[in-house]
Amino acid sequence: MKEILIYGLERGETRDYMESLLACFKDGANTVANIERVKEAASAQGWHSFRVIGYAGEAPNFAAAVAV
Repeated sequence: MKEILIYGLERGETRDYMESLLACFKDGANTVANIERVKEAASAQGWHSFRVIGYAGEAPNFAAAVAV
């Protein structure tokens, strides 16, 4: 099972290594819509610099992004 992880930085934070996990959900038919909902809600609360990755149990590649 593949999951989508969305990370972001809090308002005022500029250091990439300080990002926080904002959401995690199963990859599926509504993946793009779910990503946009999370980013919109987080942006409204001051979060920025989002990183979206897929995870299927393998060692994470923090440099890669998901193409959706």
